[in-house]
Amino acid sequence: MLRKLLLSFLLILGLDAQESVVVFLRHAEKTRRGDMAELSPAGHRRAAALPLDLLPYRPVALFASDRRRTQQTLAPLAARLGLPVQIYERGQEAALSQRLRLFYEGKTVIVCGHSDTLGAMVGALGHEPEFPEILGFDRYWVLRIPAGQEPPSLEEHRQKHRPR
Repeated sequence: MLRKLLLSFLLILGLDAQESVVVFLRHAEKTRRGDMAELSPAGHRRAAALPLDLLPYRPVALFASDRRRTQQTLAPLAARLGLPVQIYERGQEAALSQRLRLFYEGKTVIVCGHSDTLGAMVGALGHEPEFPEILGFDRYWVLRIPAGQEPPSLEEHRQKHRPR
């Protein structure tokens, strides 16, 4: 009897410890170069198609940099989920990574950033190999952080649902 109780307890503990998932994506196409650029018409179409790809991850929180184009990219997903887009200051990616580790363990979140900031966040969350160069706007990366001591894994995905 004691053995069954102990086994049941260990199973419950194992079920309680879940991996954390962070989905990273670059903002959609922008109108021009520069910090103040917003999404282009093509970028708005891409952002409108993103929920079809990202809803299955069931995120509990959405984060975008303080640049308008990242917030615009997540706006359609935020509307579908009924979640606010939480803003982090560009240049504070390490602080955001700490926040994700502290408050979102065992949950899924989505972070929209920039081609030159996503790698720093992935690294700050423990992924060792170099982050791939970001050339387009049609990819996103899923970082899985196991509950135990195993290192995180990173999967690259292409947006399946194309903008119309």
